Amino acid sequence: MAKWYDKLNEATKNKYANIYQMKEEIKSGKFDPKNPTISVIGLGVYNLKLLEKVIKRDVGKALNDLGYESGINNLMYHLYKDKSPLQSKIKGLHEVYQQMDTPAYKRAVTLYKRRK
Repeated sequence: MAKWYDKLNEATKNKYANIYQMKEEIKSGKFDPKNPTISVIGLGVYNLKLLEKVIKRDVGKALNDLGYESGINNLMYHLYKDKSPLQSKIKGLHEVYQQMDTPAYKRAVTLYKRRK
């Protein structure tokens, strides 16, 4: 019989990012429901708060380059090019927020908190 966290992982295969090794973190007791570890596909592993900071930093850098000739090209690349790193991070963060709002995730968090 499959455990409840196996069903969560099977049901949530996102295109840009997923919650990383949730099953292992729950078993070891290191899981943080408000700041889960996230795997952004092709870019790396972040925790939720760090990914938010990285996105803010990257957008700020792109906006600060607007005074230069290549600045607008840089900003256009980050915002409109399909599958740019910044765009993948933003879409991945959105997917993780959606994943965290599912009943399966909420159930996993509730059961984890009861075990502690």
